[in-house]
Amino acid sequence: MSRIGTGVGVAGHAPAPVPSVGRVPGRMPPAGQVVVTGIGVCAPPVDRPATGAWFDVRTRLGRRGYKYLPAACQYLLVAGRDALDDAGGCLDGAGEEFRGVVIGTNNGVAALHDEQDRTVIAEHAGELSPVTAPFGAVNVLTSRLSMEHGFTGISLTLTSPLVAGLESMQVGARAFAAGRVNLLLAGAMEQAVPAPEAAAPEEGAVVLLLEPPERAEARGATGYGRCAVRTLLLPPRGLGSGAVRERAAAVVREAARDLGADQVPVYALLDDSPVSELVAGAVPAAVGPVRDAGPPAAGSLTPMLRLADRLRAADGDSLLVTAAGTGNVAMVRIWRTAGSTNRSAGC
Repeated sequence: MSRIGTGVGVAGHAPAPVPSVGRVPGRMPPAGQVVVTGIGVCAPPVDRPATGAWFDVRTRLGRRGYKYLPAACQYLLVAGRDALDDAGGCLDGAGEEFRGVVIGTNNGVAALHDEQDRTVIAEHAGELSPVTAPFGAVNVLTSRLSMEHGFTGISLTLTSPLVAGLESMQVGARAFAAGRVNLLLAGAMEQAVPAPEAAAPEEGAVVLLLEPPERAEARGATGYGRCAVRTLLLPPRGLGSGAVRERAAAVVREAARDLGADQVPVYALLDDSPVSELVAGAVPAAVGPVRDAGPPAAGSLTPMLRLADRLRAADGDSLLVTAAGTGNVAMVRIWRTAGSTNRSAGC
């Protein structure tokens, strides 16, 4: 049977009450809020194509220990370091076992897999490089970031098409609610696919330093603001049925209203699929029309880049929505901290 998943919180772990920040009149604030206290972005300038010329590993990471890492991992390490620096060195008071990492990717090792396949086909598996072979497992890239900064708690890699980066924040909120971690690096990393077809290739990484609201408040860190993420799965094959389509639209409307979509500007990253068409028509947008933020690219990086932009923007709260023909949908509500700058509060 066709199923519509709503991506809600962890059963049995009710989140702590949230103060008035993010409250919509007449409604309870959305569960699963996190505070973004650091932002790290490693991506090519918008006016320059995503080629190797924009990134030099020796300059950004050093001459030893990083040369043979996949490019996506190199970008991830830079963005993770920058996010921690941006947060003002706020590792104090967070034991290593309560520091976690959750990263999304769709094509982080696609180029490496392509190279390995060619080597096996043309030669033999014994010819695979022992230096790069371990990185064929995508979770090793995330683990490398964990090891770099002594994050010995959870270390997860998500691969949901398009929404994996935003989903990392939702998983982080669940981990906070369950008491698994109290500090989290969440984000996305991508490397250009060898032969892009339907979408533009992506290069780079975005990492956000997340904290539970109560921890950030206890130490007086306001950061850039709060976020709450909802993810949905709308099976594309079932959307031709009137009943299924209306049910899917109702789920989208409910999730969007819970996040206050009818109270703030809505920005959308949508393709030309029936799924995106349904989402665009179902999301309430009382504050003007849904604003087109451009179509998604080949991986999960673009939504995270847009989120970083929205967190650093000076025009207030907003909702970012993204959807693709695969059926994956994500929404992130952003409550910006008044007066926040490009650098969040230190410890």
